[in-house]
Amino acid sequence: MRQPKVGIVGVTCRFESGGQRAEELVNGVKQALTAQGVETVCAGKTAWDTADAIDVCKQLKKEELDALVIVEVTWIMDSMQYVFINELNLPTVFWAVPYTETFSIGCVQHFGSILKGQGLEYDYVYGLPDDVNIAKKVKAAAQAGQMIKAVRGMRLALVGPRQTWRVAGPQDMSVEEWEFSRKFGVTLVHVEMSDITEAAEAISDEEAEKTLKCLSERTGKVKADHDTMLYMAKVYTATKEIAERYSLDAMAAECYPMFSGLMNLTSSWLADEGMIVDTEGDIGHTMVMYMLNMAAQGGACALGEVGSMDDVNNILALAHEGSTAHSLAESLDKVQISQSGERGTFVGVPLKPMESVTISSIAGSGGKYKLLVDTADVVQASHEEWVEGGEKLLVKLHVGTKASAVVDQLMEKGMDHHLLVKEGNYTEVMSAVCKFMGIEKVTLF
Repeated sequence: MRQPKVGIVGVTCRFESGGQRAEELVNGVKQALTAQGVETVCAGKTAWDTADAIDVCKQLKKEELDALVIVEVTWIMDSMQYVFINELNLPTVFWAVPYTETFSIGCVQHFGSILKGQGLEYDYVYGLPDDVNIAKKVKAAAQAGQMIKAVRGMRLALVGPRQTWRVAGPQDMSVEEWEFSRKFGVTLVHVEMSDITEAAEAISDEEAEKTLKCLSERTGKVKADHDTMLYMAKVYTATKEIAERYSLDAMAAECYPMFSGLMNLTSSWLADEGMIVDTEGDIGHTMVMYMLNMAAQGGACALGEVGSMDDVNNILALAHEGSTAHSLAESLDKVQISQSGERGTFVGVPLKPMESVTISSIAGSGGKYKLLVDTADVVQASHEEWVEGGEKLLVKLHVGTKASAVVDQLMEKGMDHHLLVKEGNYTEVMSAVCKFMGIEKVTLF
């Protein structure tokens, strides 16, 4: 993922004091953001009036920006700021400066109240460009803008059977799909499971053997029989063909219970290639995994659900059927591929210890959604604990308070049973995503 791209414009008014600082402040903001690895585009002029604002908008519209920083050099008219908001329609951060005579922060508060009244979100910072923490906050907002843009252009396949029926709405889609698409901008693409299985059956054993030989170099201990593994290689190839045919960014496959085990190993293999294939038709969490992978600039997420609680050690044991990326194990020899039914498999992974992880979950409908954004850590799971847990996914999630209290909070706040675990702390950027997309942010601790 490229670095986020931010437009910077200084705004002021000839009737206010302090306008002479505009160029110096804008240059300082540019240097501060560049030092954080943010690509910047400065307006060709300081905006002293609405005509200047329109000229700047014409320039910045050509730049494919992810966010906008408006440096409030002095108090300015609402009508000029409105031009930037309405014409550019970007996540916007107002940078207020600490000069009393300029009323800069007061201007942000005033215009911010107008935006809130219109149902529009924004962020602000206060201080001078040499404050590194301010620049980091702006970077997080810019990354959020980049992620929002990517999600709004995302194609996410729902793979699985849905018969043509309705009550009083869409025929082969659900109202919920329309609501989700309108809120997040994700385009949902319907693909039948038969599209994958038929493509898999068309692949020769010879071709599948070659694919399996290549994949075996990054595959853990195999307990499934060879015929099953050969079929898994065919499903893997067929899934990649379908993804290419439909230009997909991610897939949510309805494999459970009718197709249990069909997509698990393919999901694990593809996760380590940067392609998300969820194995329970979970569209919302597939989108959030896409966001988290963007925030981390790669890697894979683990998806699980609470299997047990340990209040003595503050541990939530998360488990799942088994489709987690091989790379999330401590080593390849700790990954196990087991038989699931006649032709399926599941991937056993005790998640490696991680000093800091972002935990997330999404729930909602009707255009109103909430997102869990919090942190924890993952501790070592013993071989015996993994075996006792069913030799599937096991995540020993160490939380900041009693494990049962965390589950109480999840239930009280109406969060879904699926929990995502992503190595690293991405709470700042995910919080910014919540702000700019109008999602309720949920925390636990």
